[in-house]
Amino acid sequence: MSTTKRSQIAALALGLALVAGACSSDKKAAPSTTPSTTPSTAAAPTTTPAPAGGEVIYAQEEGGVAFNNATSTNNSFANTEVLNLLQPGPFYIDDKLDFVMWKDLMDSVEVTSTSPQTIVYKINPKAVWSDGVAIDCKDFYLAYMAQNGKVSVANPDFTGPGATDADGNALPETLPVFDAAGTTGYDQMKSVTCSDDNKTVTAVYDTPFADWKGTFGGLVPAHVIEAKTGVADITKVDAVTDSPEIEKIGEFWNTGFDGWDPAIALSGAWYKIDSYTVDKSIVLVKNDKFWGTAANLDTVTLQVITDASAQAAALENGEIQAMQPQADPGVAATLAAASGVTFSPASGLVYEHYDMNAKNPIFADKAVRTAFAACVDRQDIIDKLVAPINPDAKPLNSVIFMPQQTGYEDRFSKYGTFDVAASKKILKGAGWVLGGDGFYAKDGQQLTFKISHKGIQRRSDTAQNTIASCKEAGFNIVEDSDTKFNSQRLPIGDYDVALFAWVGNPLLSAATSVYSVDGGANFQGYVNQEATDMYKVANGELDEAKRLDEMKKVDAAILDDVWTIPLFQLPEMPAWSAKLTGPSFNGPAGLTWNANVWTVS
Repeated sequence: MSTTKRSQIAALALGLALVAGACSSDKKAAPSTTPSTTPSTAAAPTTTPAPAGGEVIYAQEEGGVAFNNATSTNNSFANTEVLNLLQPGPFYIDDKLDFVMWKDLMDSVEVTSTSPQTIVYKINPKAVWSDGVAIDCKDFYLAYMAQNGKVSVANPDFTGPGATDADGNALPETLPVFDAAGTTGYDQMKSVTCSDDNKTVTAVYDTPFADWKGTFGGLVPAHVIEAKTGVADITKVDAVTDSPEIEKIGEFWNTGFDGWDPAIALSGAWYKIDSYTVDKSIVLVKNDKFWGTAANLDTVTLQVITDASAQAAALENGEIQAMQPQADPGVAATLAAASGVTFSPASGLVYEHYDMNAKNPIFADKAVRTAFAACVDRQDIIDKLVAPINPDAKPLNSVIFMPQQTGYEDRFSKYGTFDVAASKKILKGAGWVLGGDGFYAKDGQQLTFKISHKGIQRRSDTAQNTIASCKEAGFNIVEDSDTKFNSQRLPIGDYDVALFAWVGNPLLSAATSVYSVDGGANFQGYVNQEATDMYKVANGELDEAKRLDEMKKVDAAILDDVWTIPLFQLPEMPAWSAKLTGPSFNGPAGLTWNANVWTVS
């Protein structure tokens, strides 16, 4: 029996789920060895455990907005913190970053063939949603249908070749039926079939997919969509062909799970939704239909407290019991000195970075991108904002690997070493002319753009540091702070340069949808077909050593284009009341990953 929570592997396809105060989607990285499939349990407490029952209030900087975390619009780390305790999936990521089969849900998961690659999932006959309806093959089939990326419809706004939107961007002739954040893995599946009264799922791949354990995470109830759309049996609808039925399914899947309606956002795990107040709180209570080992706490409340300092004060005062805020030196000092508080800073899989938007013509000139990278003083930013929390922090020089992972190498310092003279030389060589106002210009266009971010203090400090350092190199940069940036503007590419963080997991394929052409999480519009093709080769390589080499090539190709400037690995700051037993840091899923085993005294 499994006593730990499976970390939410919401849509491997997304690649990355953005950290709450950072962005709106997710981050990734991957181990160099095959993840263990041996079930693990929460570490045994060193003291007598507290009795079951009670309530814990967990503080979020930003509230979750949707039960379906697999859409490009809604995918966020804030959702993940809630969904950890609600959504079923065959595997979870533990705090050692291993993939573990969730034995409460699965009787078995077996690779029955490698040619073609075939995975057979046998679901626990007792597994049911919180309304009593079986969790079964229909839910897996829906995940495949929604995320294979193969069904599209005519774009009603497309009037012919050369058609553009109001901003002058080219309009696609077709639009996907499903607003999936990514399709990685699912797009390689040939079929998903059901048997044994829908309790056995067989997934067959057209081409091998190494990270298959990341698929089918974060399942949503197919029977809810059937009821809302009038589709009698979702498995009878062709998952790769347009039809009136699949369009109705797509319409509901895209937006029908927005919010946290308990009648729609059904639970397949320890807790269920009791109440939801927009931008304030989500209250979870025990799921009386859960068939496995019951959770300890009676109630888990996720309360929105946007200011990290206020969270720290609330924790010390006993108003909340757990938190995992954005990295902040002042808050870290407060937590370290607080009485009755366990503060456990860690290096996770989150990285802060700048993304340049391909829609802005100023960045079409690679000289501008490389000159910008050279005038960003990454070390000074780290010294002032990160070193007080992690004295060993250094500039990050990869976007696929984190420093603690095999495969990490310096692939960016040749662009990202602060050098004002080099930055100016690059611009001058590309025909930019320094004006009397101290800023470069070319063909009547001044070298000016905005850095946009969510509005937390660390990001503002980062932006201001860059504005000052790049001004020396002739850049006229303006800060753009917007509390709704992550949730509203980032997903639609409404920015010049975005400052945010990706939150990842141990899958090497995780960032595929971020850096692939037309990827669901490719908000910046980055285009490198060669890198996309290299990703496909790497994702289909089942030999670990060969795959690692292929991923290194992908990493180098992306960084050599200089559309992204990795800044630093973001320190994680989980903290909890000393009265709480059970929390352990989990980078991909957040602190709530195993809240089902927490106890409070």
